[in-house]
This record gives sequence, structure tokens and C-alpha cells, in this order.
Amino acid sequence: MTVAADVEAEKAMLADTLEAVGPHASAGCGDWTSFDLAAHIAAADRAAGTIAFCIRVLAARGVQFHPKPQVIAHAINRERREGYPALLARLRQRSPRLLLAPAVAASTLFEVWTHHDDLATANNLVHGAPDHLAFAIPPLMRYHATHLPSARFVVRTTNGHQWTFGPDVSDLGVVVLSGPTADLIRWLAGRGSLTALNVEAAPAVVDQLHAFAGTI
Repeated sequence: MTVAADVEAEKAMLADTLEAVGPHASAGCGDWTSFDLAAHIAAADRAAGTIAFCIRVLAARGVQFHPKPQVIAHAINRERREGYPALLARLRQRSPRLLLAPAVAASTLFEVWTHHDDLATANNLVHGAPDHLAFAIPPLMRYHATHLPSARFVVRTTNGHQWTFGPDVSDLGVVVLSGPTADLIRWLAGRGSLTALNVEAAPAVVDQLHAFAGTI
């Protein structure tokens, strides 16, 4: 399997979950319904994925985006006009090539998986993590770099991936974060607690990490 193949598989599973819960279920993301979530994910494919591609490339380099709520609502309402079944059919179609390009494929997988995870959690459903979800960790660490302690980070997943981030030398020392990929992703996305991870760091740095809220 490749990252792109994991994206397509996750989108298909998301469509199945959306079909199972129906259009009025909680999406686990604010006051969104499952209908809103389907519209949000489908909207990324507009214009052959060009807008979403550009945003994800910049976000992976650390550029923060905070679109106005009315802009997001407009995009969702536009897609909702097609109807719930049509949106599910779109989710089962192949993603635009741009959104599967190596520069953004991991970010695309993160977007789909995280919203699927929100939906599953809100509706008491089991949701696993695909093999390549770990590759979303580097762009997420870069995105949050200015909000994390300026320490040297070593991030390890239980399935054998490891990355190092931050300055070679730091007064804050080295921080080692390890755990299952899903829990690392949830913490970086503001959906999970630091207590789900194994943390090795100075006490003052641990306090900063507990205060970190990885909204995205």
C-alpha cells in the first residue's frame, strides 16, 4: 500500500460510515452533522483539488490558516445542495491527482482520517489507523512548530517510525514523544490528551506540552 492508496481506502470507509450513521448524526466536530462533514470533505476536490493542494503545501511548511467561519459555512452549504447520497458517491470516487501528490498525500490522509475519527468517536464506532498515517506527523510538527517548546523533539511511533525536529542544541534539552500513531496524530490535532503518550522531558517542558492545544 502507498499513502495515496491509504487515502482512497480511508475515503471509501468514511463514505461507508457516513452512510451507516445517516445525514443527521453528530460529526464530532463542533456542531457539524454528518451531512456537513460529507460536504466539507467533498469540497476539497473542487477545481481538481487546486485550492486544497495549495493550502496543504503551505500548511506543511508551517503556514497557519484560520479561515473565517462564514467562508467554511459557504463552502459546506454549496456542496450540501447536491444531497447526501450524491456526496457519498463523490467520496467513493478517486481523489484529484493533486491531492495524492507526494507533497500533500500525507496531509490529505490526515484530513480524511481525522474527520473520520471524529465521526467514529462521536457515534461510538471503532476506527483504526492506516499504515501510512504516521507520515502526517512531520507536516503537523512543522505546522505547530511556533506553538511547541523550542526543544529538540524525537517522535517515535510504536510501528517503527522516528523523526527528529527542532534545533540541534536547546536549553530545554531533548523531548522524546512516543506512542501509537493514532494517539500522536490525535494529540497534534487537538483531539487527544498528552497522557496517551510516553513523554521524556524536563518537568518544565512537560508542563508546556500539557498546555499545548494543537487546533487544526
